[in-house]
Amino acid sequence: MRGDQQLVLDATVLSNFASSDAVNWLVHSVTDPVVPVAVQNELRQGVDAGHEFLQRAADVCDRPVVRIVRTAVTSEEGRDPYTATLDQGEAAALAHAHAVGGVLATDDGVARREARSRNVALTGSIGLLVRGIVTDSLSIERAEQWFQTWVEERGYYAPVESVREALPDEFEQDQR
Repeated sequence: MRGDQQLVLDATVLSNFASSDAVNWLVHSVTDPVVPVAVQNELRQGVDAGHEFLQRAADVCDRPVVRIVRTAVTSEEGRDPYTATLDQGEAAALAHAHAVGGVLATDDGVARREARSRNVALTGSIGLLVRGIVTDSLSIERAEQWFQTWVEERGYYAPVESVREALPDEFEQDQR
């Protein structure tokens, strides 16, 4: 992720970091975190449905460190190319990232597939942990703790069994 690219967060990533009480670290670890209004609304709906841990993410969205954006998800032709396969929050996050050349932060498989089909840069919760480790704003131990919380308490599916597996090879060599 280049420093000039907006990081557009969707509810899947925000909920993971909220579940491990790490959402403050997340939004302070990147230059320009962006959350579409539709994602903010999803978080509030989750809190209303009894998922109290999401309050952490909803609260962070109310702070100046996060930029809230209104995003139209319809194309110039008036068609809706996003919400046919995505919910409103993911559609808005993808539409905004696509429009500004930003990076979409999502763990949703369908959203990732849609982003790839539109050549939108992607990251996810694990990628953000790796970025934090590589930039030395997060210890491997803390990242592993957060990751385990996601897996054990939230049922997070990950393509790896630990954050260490996702670290770049050259990083591991530097740590020896």
